[in-house]
This record gives sequence, C-alpha cells and structure tokens, in this order.
Amino acid sequence: MRAIAEYAMRGRFQAALIAIVSAATPMFFWLSAATVVLVTLRKGWAEGVNLMLWACLPAVGWLVMVADPTPLVVIVGAMALALVLRTSVSWVYTLTVGAGIGLLISWSMPLLVPQLLTPEVLETLAPNVAAEDSEQTYQLLGNLLAGFFGAAHLLVIIGSLLLGRWWQSLLFNPGGFGDEFRQLILPPAVALPAVLIAQFGGSIHPALVSWAPVVMVPLFFAGIALAHGVVNLKKMSTQWLVLFYLLVMMVGPYVALLDSLMNFRRRIRNRNSS
Repeated sequence: MRAIAEYAMRGRFQAALIAIVSAATPMFFWLSAATVVLVTLRKGWAEGVNLMLWACLPAVGWLVMVADPTPLVVIVGAMALALVLRTSVSWVYTLTVGAGIGLLISWSMPLLVPQLLTPEVLETLAPNVAAEDSEQTYQLLGNLLAGFFGAAHLLVIIGSLLLGRWWQSLLFNPGGFGDEFRQLILPPAVALPAVLIAQFGGSIHPALVSWAPVVMVPLFFAGIALAHGVVNLKKMSTQWLVLFYLLVMMVGPYVALLDSLMNFRRRIRNRNSS
C-alpha cells in the first residue's frame, strides 16, 4: 500500500492514473477515493478537486451504464471529508459532518437507486404483512433500507479517508496518524444525541428510522479509536484488539457514549503518571 501512495505523490499523472484505473475497476473505487484524500490533504483543495474530477469520469460511467452510484458517492464524499479534516484538523468535526453526509445519501436513495424501493422489493422483504398494516410497514422498511444505504456508504467514505490520512502520515509524518486517531473521543453533545436517535428515533418519528444506522457510524469509529488507545496506553498485545473489536461491534454506541462521559484514556494516563 505504501508503494501506491509513493507513486501517487510523484505527480499529477501518476495520481490520476491510480485514481482513474481504481475507480474503473470493480470494487476498487475506495482506492481511488483514498488517493483523492491523500492528494487533498497533502497538496490542498485545488489539486484534490482536479484529481477528483478525473476519478469521477469512470465513476459516472458506473452510474450511467449499470446504475451503480456507489463509486461516485464514495469519491465525492471522501473528497468532502478530506477538505473538512484539512480545514478543521478535527476528527470529531469531520465525523460529525460525515454523519450529515450519510443522512444526505440516505435521503437521496430514492433518486440514486429507486429500483431498491419499489413495492415489489418491499413486498419480497416483508411478504406476510396484513393489508391494513402494509403502508406503514413498507414506509418503515423503506426508511430502514435508506438508513443502511447511507450508513454503508459512510463507512466506506470514512474508511477511504482513514486510508488516505494514514498514507499521508506514513510518507510525511510517521506515527502521526496513529497518535491523533487514538485520541479521538466524541463529546457528550455529539455522542448522547446519536445514541438516543439510534435507540429511540423510530418510536419518536418514522423518518428517524433512517437516521439510526447513520448516526451509529461515528460512534463505531469512536469505539475503534478507544480500543486502539487503551491497547496502546496499557502496552497490551495487539491480539487484544480482536476482543475489543468484537466488543465495539456488539455494543459500540454505548462504549463510545461511556467513553465520552468518562474519558477512559485520560483516566489511564493519569493512573500511569501517578
């Protein structure tokens, strides 16, 4: 992976070649997005936008030819978050904006992939619904599908952002990315509303069903950051990360909220220094 980053940093042609080829290759659009992120973080918005436009050419082709908006959505979304991270130098702000992008993607699902929200598809997913309950059930199911659509794309967008930032650190500031990511902690003003929406949003309003999967994505990455931070501070074997990852996958939103309220890493640092 380092070789790809080094090649992309040699010049515009090399970066464009990686971005275009990976965007045109099935299932490798995330590599194109990460290359756009790397160039944006290192060289600024003008170079990043120029590369993004090249990467979008095959991505638009996927949209037009096979009705697959994912490459285009991921590349543009990763570029947007790279600009936010470069400007704010804050992972909290970047993940918060990312949640907003995820919501926009979920709301755009009827336009991007209307074939997944047809009555035939919804009836296939919920075949035994009584006629009098069908309208409400299909509406909730459609909202849930839209939420997972937005969350899935947001996961890939943030994953591409992380890869691009790791590349930048690897080439120009070894160890910098690890240090900053392990310090990531969501403030209560972000974590608490996210958990409440994820837990109770559907019972408050049907539209909030689509919000729940999306707002869990920043909580998931905050949980991952906590896991890496604890392992690093406690000098634990990296094998512990497997256990922590399983914990984050099962109860990640609540772990992130507890960390937001109690700041486990600060407590560990204070204990280590005493």
